[in-house]
Amino acid sequence: MTTKNVWQVFSEETPGVADAWINMSKEINVDDVLDQKTMLLIRIGIYSVTRDPVALRHFIGEAFKVGISKKEIQAAALMAWGTGVTYSELAIPLIQEVEESL
Repeated sequence: MTTKNVWQVFSEETPGVADAWINMSKEINVDDVLDQKTMLLIRIGIYSVTRDPVALRHFIGEAFKVGISKKEIQAAALMAWGTGVTYSELAIPLIQEVEESL
């Protein structure tokens, strides 16, 4: 069993695909109109809706690393509430888990 996270394994096994995703991700923010904080909060909202714990855990961690507050992260995650409680309920425990692991 590997102790690497999913992204590490993916990047090592398929570096070209990982690089393509990173480059596409940068280009999505056309002309850099959104700042890093806004982009991270949007991603947290999106991954809360899609219930993707791997991506959600990653972007929550990135948000904490750049100084985004827990309340701001929770607010972004709770945007999923409008699509149903089951979407947001995944995000709140993950925010706590990531915060405690830092």
